[in-house]
Amino acid sequence: MVVEPAASTHISEGQEGEEQQREEQQYRVLPEVQIVPHRLLSEETGMKLVEELKTVGLVSRVAYAGPGDTIGYIWVEVFGFHEKTMERIRAACDKYLPFGYDLSVGRFTKYRKTVSDYIREDMMRRLREKLAELAERGEEGEGGEEENRRR
Repeated sequence: MVVEPAASTHISEGQEGEEQQREEQQYRVLPEVQIVPHRLLSEETGMKLVEELKTVGLVSRVAYAGPGDTIGYIWVEVFGFHEKTMERIRAACDKYLPFGYDLSVGRFTKYRKTVSDYIREDMMRRLREKLAELAERGEEGEGGEEENRRR
């Protein structure tokens, strides 16, 4: 049985051939399985689970997040999605999460840059340029500062 992902891709009409295939691959949205343990995991237990999830077939990547040295969310991105994949993910979770967990299928992490990311990159680039400019001025004007202090 094939489980359909919650997220989908949109390709505008009129695109043809290789151009369409390139765009599909560039913005292809792979489904994810979100694992939310009923308790925060220690880093040790969380990493054991993450390593086991990496061995499940069709897994593209595994990401996790949590406060401090604990893990509260795990996202497993998969290439095609089949019931066997879900069974293997459940088996790994049953092994390391005896206290319970919730599984959801969809898209939970970013798969491409957002407008905010582009704005942040531009701001950081401008800041680096300004700091480099100030550093150059500082090197040129070092002698002048010492003279001002002496006066």
